[in-house]
Amino acid sequence: MATEPKLERDPLTAAQDQFILEWGRMSSSWGINRTMAQIHALLLCTGKPHSVDEIMDRLHISRGNASMNLRDLIEWGIVHRFRRPGDRKDIYLSEGDIWQMFARVVRERKRRELDPTATAIRECVARLPPGEQGNDAALFRERLNNLLEIFALVDAVYQQAFQAEESFRSMIEQYRGSKPKS
Repeated sequence: MATEPKLERDPLTAAQDQFILEWGRMSSSWGINRTMAQIHALLLCTGKPHSVDEIMDRLHISRGNASMNLRDLIEWGIVHRFRRPGDRKDIYLSEGDIWQMFARVVRERKRRELDPTATAIRECVARLPPGEQGNDAALFRERLNNLLEIFALVDAVYQQAFQAEESFRSMIEQYRGSKPKS
């Protein structure tokens, strides 16, 4: 009985598929949906616009899964949706500027995760009775205030590095200028 020959993928597709799998695997460490990360990785590594059908075929995912995750990627500002003139299908393309994409992800993570946590910690401090001198309450207040100091430091770094587009671009240029030439 003859066996069918294995179809060899071209090296580029194989490398892209490996990147897509790794990007998806890493995403769980960041608290991001694996499929969302894989869609982003596909659009990022190919640098080409894809329709929902092309994304579904390449990643072997359902239309609902693709649509939901594309909507989230658009909301994060790292994927753009458009239509070609005369075409009725939406096409999706990743942000091409990797540094800009990174800055948007940092801004979104801060907005969704750090800011609400800092607000919740402030609310916890506000619930403590004023002048409470018991050891447990004093320890709790001190630890929460220390956390708030850390959050304030992170916020200051964020403001310095990411809030103003010009300062972020300046940091990138400084980094690129300080790298040893290869």
